[in-house]
Amino acid sequence: MEPLSAGPACAHERLRHIDALRGIAALLVLWRHVADAFVDIGPQVTGRWIAQWADMVDAGRIGVVAFFLISGFVIPFSIDPDRPAPIGTFLIKRFFRIYPAYWLSVLFGAASGYWIWQRHFGAGDVLVNLTLLQDFFGIPAAEGVYWTLLVEWGFYFLCVLLLLARSLGNARRLLAISVVLTAVFSIGLFMQWRTGRSSVATTLEFACLNFSMMFAGTVYRMVFVVGGSDAWTRRGLCALFAWHLLVLPCATLPLFGMEGNSTVPYALGLLLFIAGTSILKIRSRLFGWLGRISYSIYLFHPVVFMTLLWAMQFVPQASVLRAQHLGVYLLVNVAITIVFADVIYRCVERPGIEWGRRMSRRWAKRVAKERSAPSAAGTRLLAD
Repeated sequence: MEPLSAGPACAHERLRHIDALRGIAALLVLWRHVADAFVDIGPQVTGRWIAQWADMVDAGRIGVVAFFLISGFVIPFSIDPDRPAPIGTFLIKRFFRIYPAYWLSVLFGAASGYWIWQRHFGAGDVLVNLTLLQDFFGIPAAEGVYWTLLVEWGFYFLCVLLLLARSLGNARRLLAISVVLTAVFSIGLFMQWRTGRSSVATTLEFACLNFSMMFAGTVYRMVFVVGGSDAWTRRGLCALFAWHLLVLPCATLPLFGMEGNSTVPYALGLLLFIAGTSILKIRSRLFGWLGRISYSIYLFHPVVFMTLLWAMQFVPQASVLRAQHLGVYLLVNVAITIVFADVIYRCVERPGIEWGRRMSRRWAKRVAKERSAPSAAGTRLLAD
């Protein structure tokens, strides 16, 4: 298996422009959700074009696609097959990276999305949500954004399987997987056109598209950052990107139109990722900070806007609070969410990350000790 390498930059050096891209992606998701929630808060609201644009291009989906590509760009390179217990340490770190903040968001999400609205969300619903398996049991999610975390975990397990198959560091094989997954989605769109159905893809087709994007992000780093890939892999990746950026949108727009056409936000998300990793590498402290707290922004922005939306129902229709520019509501939500996310990052996320690192180091030492014990015993037998 070809070793995964971080490329010319030190493997331990934080990719600041990737952090910035995460921050932008999180704000795009927030933009779409807040604009949709507040555009009808009152008849005198102005600036409705903000919601219209967010809806037309599906800004939230663009942000999610960028997140998936970033995961592909980063996650496989965090698994070092040369270290003791690479799979166990990887899964331990990812568990403590994802779950502590997620668990807290379930409680806040249940409160802001159900309980304050007098909607049922029982203790059983909460417990199932804490496992992140609510979709498999037909239980409503405390927040609608949780489906992306299931995709993330699916990608983690696929990386583990590829590591076991000695293929995680093989750019050609990963590209082939990405191409096959894209083909499944594309054939699904073609069949929809033939049968006259809408452009809304099935769950399986979207899963294939999402995993395809993630593996494309991995190959992109191997080809254009790490380097050393052969010409055919580079050409194949460029062809795959051209398929997503040009062929699919141009082919589906005349057939399905713009509304509900997933190929457009996926193309725009891919374009954002390419621009943010090659052309416009933002390395400012502000965007770096937003990137660090982007996971909490993503998880807790529904808590903020749903709570504010609930409070607005007690404001009279004639109030000036219901007659602001939509951009004002958006900025208020951004400000509160960022402050809230920063607190969650400092108090929950960062301690969870550190705890995961400590636990993974202990696991690696334990495995290394267990592996060396039989060797030491054999050496003593020979000496005797």
